[in-house]
Amino acid sequence: MKKKILFIAPGYYGFNEVVSEGLKKYSNHKVIDINSTLPYQYKNLGERIYNFFLKIFLRKNLKEIKKGQYIRQTIAQHGQFDLLIINRPDVLTAEDLLIAQQACNRSVCLFWDSIDKIPTQKNFINSFGTIFSFDPADCLKFGFKPITNFYFAEQSKKASAYDVALLMTYDNRINDALKLFEYFEKQGIKAKARIFTYPSHPIKEKLPNNIEVIHKIIPFNKAYEYYLDSKAILDLAHPNQRGLSFRPFEAIGLGKKLITTANIYNADFYSEENIHIIEDINTIDIPQSFFNSAYKVIDSNIKQKYFIKNWIQTIIS
Repeated sequence: MKKKILFIAPGYYGFNEVVSEGLKKYSNHKVIDINSTLPYQYKNLGERIYNFFLKIFLRKNLKEIKKGQYIRQTIAQHGQFDLLIINRPDVLTAEDLLIAQQACNRSVCLFWDSIDKIPTQKNFINSFGTIFSFDPADCLKFGFKPITNFYFAEQSKKASAYDVALLMTYDNRINDALKLFEYFEKQGIKAKARIFTYPSHPIKEKLPNNIEVIHKIIPFNKAYEYYLDSKAILDLAHPNQRGLSFRPFEAIGLGKKLITTANIYNADFYSEENIHIIEDINTIDIPQSFFNSAYKVIDSNIKQKYFIKNWIQTIIS
């Protein structure tokens, strides 16, 4: 009889779906997944009115009540689990988290963001025997187990129509993006970008024609497709980001070059043929040979190290 994993994670960007599929494919466990931010749709106007009075007079929320019911019912349907893997325990109520932990023989937690970025995660440090984090400073400070991000999409043979491609969310990195795209234009480097923002938070800066604004998030399991016709992926690190984002690992999987503002010199997959590091956004100098030269194939052992299969096996071991 197969062992069972209970995987609980928010449905942000569809990242939970990629991990769930990876668990089902590579863990040799039966996987039950719960979307901890699954949106609840009102059944009728009466429910909407009822929720209004709940919030006003009882300080309760029908959507949160229904979410808790969904979580508890899903757990109850499947009995005892061998392992709980959870991300963002802070989006669950204390009661629902306790029920999930009691239904599992052991539990591990994944922090996909640093403590600095999501301070509420700190409240759960003592709630799990094992916590994985991609942030080396948090691992050192709090004793978390280090784990990098990963890639899941393999190399594509699609012809390159662009030199570099960027996908990002609108935030204070926009000025860095604009400086880079101004440089690309002056140097004749063919670039493209899509920047996501909510309609309620319009982009104020003037954008060049090759930067497209989108209001619908591209799911994580589809985002890599945007890079397929480009020679290089552009990675703009968040301020104070210490762990590497997904971009460097997506570049490994797709066999693409990488232009990044992150300090990546010490990575075991670093090579100057494949990776150009921008140390100062005000003095950009990317040699044309970086785009014209062939991609240097990475050692197969190093490449497989960052594949989702190895990432999954590290977590469940």
